[in-house]
Amino acid sequence: MKAINYQAVQKFPILEAYLNHFSRTSMKNEIPGLLSFFFIQGQTLLPYVRVPTGDSHLDSRVHVFWIQPSRTGKSIAWDFIGDIMKEINVPFEMFSSGTDAGLIGSLQPVLDEENKPTNEMETVPGLLAGRKGINFDEGSVLLTPNKHSQETVLYLQTACNAIGSGGNILVKHMKGDKVECESLVSLWITTYPPKGVKEYVLTKGIFQRVLLYWAHWDMDMRQEVSNERLSTFYKKPSEMDITRDDIVDYFKDTDKIVRDRLLNLSETTFTEWSEMGRDEQENIAQKYMWDMFTAGPNFTTALYQASDDIFERLKNMDANMSEVVASFTPAIENYLGIFSTHLAVLDRKWVISDTHVDMAKEFLLDLFDNLISWLEDSVEIGGNKAKEGKIIDELLYAFNSCTEYELDGSGDGWRRKTAMLNQYMEITGVSKSTAERHFKDYSVKLFNSKKSGKRVYLKRKGTK
Repeated sequence: MKAINYQAVQKFPILEAYLNHFSRTSMKNEIPGLLSFFFIQGQTLLPYVRVPTGDSHLDSRVHVFWIQPSRTGKSIAWDFIGDIMKEINVPFEMFSSGTDAGLIGSLQPVLDEENKPTNEMETVPGLLAGRKGINFDEGSVLLTPNKHSQETVLYLQTACNAIGSGGNILVKHMKGDKVECESLVSLWITTYPPKGVKEYVLTKGIFQRVLLYWAHWDMDMRQEVSNERLSTFYKKPSEMDITRDDIVDYFKDTDKIVRDRLLNLSETTFTEWSEMGRDEQENIAQKYMWDMFTAGPNFTTALYQASDDIFERLKNMDANMSEVVASFTPAIENYLGIFSTHLAVLDRKWVISDTHVDMAKEFLLDLFDNLISWLEDSVEIGGNKAKEGKIIDELLYAFNSCTEYELDGSGDGWRRKTAMLNQYMEITGVSKSTAERHFKDYSVKLFNSKKSGKRVYLKRKGTK
């Protein structure tokens, strides 16, 4: 997964520049960098853009769940994101844990002119109230929940529900009263890879609302990043054609352009809009969501093709695994619509084309493959979890099941790598990306390799 190679990054200079700036801060984390751009843009579009889906709708927000070992750039990445959000006047906060009151809000007496409490009560908003980006850096409690964290999971899940649907209203009941708040937050959840993640945890609705990205950093990757960092000491960074200020200006311009589009459609002045309450603004956003963007002639066909590509990955998969993976497909489909809209905004167009869908599909399918790999490697599904010994045995079984070849000058006992990987996938039911990663992890220990023409051949180490 190289974000810099995606069609969208190649097409839009501002997106490429953002990634380059992000990567100077958080090295070798291009995919989270790409997601962070849309995380910020999602908050920028939030007051104005709704994505119609039949009788309901989605909103522009992008929620991210990033699983990666400690000390690999997650915290400093948030520093970069927060700095950008600060400059475009979008609030952002850190959240590690919290009480009901801290998350939803509380009631407290209104103070009089002498600063004394009265009988009148007012709501003090909680962390999840209102519009903001939130970094939740204790995501492990969502993957290995305890009794205390169960309510937090439900609150975060509610916060992710579509704005204006009524489902994003958080409620805390108290004696004789209650506190309500509308959540407009975007969640940026991070964690180290926890052990012992159970299948049932993933049935919690929050995992069907976030984009999950998992990265395994081995020692080679850590050393590569260390060397890259060391190479920057006392070396002035080269200037980029598109500066950080240009990126900030892009988000500010985007806010104005999209806002003006909605105001023009609704014949609303900026002053009128500014004086409206949330309900009034929401009514306008929903009323004109069919007019803000329209679908191009091949838009739906491109969505159908994307759906085919998604479900193709479930074929020949272990039955238990396919059921779990299938539970994530609606989220991927939802994000196809959301990201296609984001890309149309980047393109400064009000017609969403099949090209926008294809660009969104490219990195969403990579994220889907990455999700499958994490499920296959790290989650106990159907009572089974892949172990090193089991993987090695199955790789060798797949190897031995393949046709044997003699290579000129190299003797016999060679098998085609592609055939061996296909056998491994058939035996284990794992995805292509997981099969390739298992091979990468263990091939040096197990096989010699040799290229003949365009084909790669393998031979068991220790054999003549």
